[in-house]
Amino acid sequence: MLAVLIIAVVLLIWNGSTFFRQISAVGADLGREARTASIALTLNVALILFGWRQYVDLQHEAERRADGERRAAVLASTDSHSGLLNRKGFADRAQVLAERACRLGLDLAIISIQINRFKSINERHGYDVGDSLLRSIAAAMTEALGEGAEIARLSGDEFAVALAVDPEKPGDAEHSAEAAMHAVTTVFTIDDRVIQVGAFAGIAWAPAVDVRIPDLLRRADIAMEHAKSGRSARPVWFDAGMERALIAHGEIEQGIRYGLEHDQFVPFFEPQLDLETGEIVGFEVLARWIHPLSGTIQPDVFIPVAEELGLIGRLSEKVIADALAQAVDWDPKVKISVNISPIQLTDAWLAQRIVRLLTETGFPADRLVVEITESSLVTDIDLARSIVTSLKNQGVRLALDDFGTGFSSLSHLRSLPFDVIKIDRSFVANIHSNRESVAIVRAVTTLASALNVPVCVEGIESEAAHAAVLGLGCAVGQGWYFGKPMPGEQAAEMLVQRGHQEPQAPRTAAAG
Repeated sequence: MLAVLIIAVVLLIWNGSTFFRQISAVGADLGREARTASIALTLNVALILFGWRQYVDLQHEAERRADGERRAAVLASTDSHSGLLNRKGFADRAQVLAERACRLGLDLAIISIQINRFKSINERHGYDVGDSLLRSIAAAMTEALGEGAEIARLSGDEFAVALAVDPEKPGDAEHSAEAAMHAVTTVFTIDDRVIQVGAFAGIAWAPAVDVRIPDLLRRADIAMEHAKSGRSARPVWFDAGMERALIAHGEIEQGIRYGLEHDQFVPFFEPQLDLETGEIVGFEVLARWIHPLSGTIQPDVFIPVAEELGLIGRLSEKVIADALAQAVDWDPKVKISVNISPIQLTDAWLAQRIVRLLTETGFPADRLVVEITESSLVTDIDLARSIVTSLKNQGVRLALDDFGTGFSSLSHLRSLPFDVIKIDRSFVANIHSNRESVAIVRAVTTLASALNVPVCVEGIESEAAHAAVLGLGCAVGQGWYFGKPMPGEQAAEMLVQRGHQEPQAPRTAAAG
């Protein structure tokens, strides 16, 4: 529009000069030409004023558009609930902070913070209260950390802080993390409700000269997860071992999926003996991962990961099916015990799945013992009672595993029809020298005798432990003293060597 204004001025000057030339050349027509020039001058002035008005309007429009773009940029980088930076805004501002820290010879630290029990606040009090809590937390963190920190809410209950720190003073980052945790865990009053949450924090640190914000944030997240899993009330520093463990965890995840498709998970059998006669009365089935490179992998490595992946039910059913198929032709007096994960006990169709395995393998229901841990009963006792009742109606026997380690043992014994009580190995490890362990095992045995329920003791690994539990009246025992978990072929041989009926060739589980 500025070009239009210039053209108008040029036209005015040109028309004005023409006007004066015409006055000099034609004196007789002065009046008529003067009127014509006056009109032309008026029109040019109007054109100039019009152009100027257009120019001013366009300037205002440009300013409004620029202001709108600035507001859009702020909205794109700001969390609408807390007023803090969002993930994109944090990445941009942390990068700027890193560049400034590099010029000043400083390092960069990122703190990852997760609020504990925030979901329960939303569920209990509603999302409006949850949003108010987020704003209160944001204000408290901003006040606690000051202007030098870039603070963001990355997702529902996750926050992050970026700080420029002196390489010689690593404690400053930890102090900031503690201040942030204190701000988060402050007692807040919202709508006349007193609300307090917990927090876990992880810290990652790197020289600002070559830092990559996504990598540093990921490491802080890893440290925070370690704090969370360890229920640490203090910030946890990242170290390289955490990342290696995470990589190993990822490899285990991939390996489990591959192993399930290629039959790498197999049953091992741990013998259970009558403590009076020494006769084998059963085997407990334990899962083993036969890895082509790592060899035999113990369940404490892969079971928690399988539970996280939601694959524990599939893995358990596969191992149980193979175990039942191998043991179906063993001595009919020998029971087979299988463990049920707490996660599986939340499956309303669990009883039907187990009955299907019995049907497919032809294994008698009265030879199967399903072991359920005390802790798994806490989540939904009504569903557990329904599953237990369905299994009992099919003739399956039930064992209460790890007895004494839960919180409501007596109520479980009273409300659920267990056929066996298994005393946890933690009470047996030092039973020959610990009076408290002796007292606990004696009390459980006395209680079980009154209820007419036999007791099986786990973890017998020495002659002294064997003698101690035998003297306390326990009926059945298992542990490495009697034999380590073994493949099905060795278990079958063990039965033959001890005079049991010789089994036929083992079957394989039916596909399904």
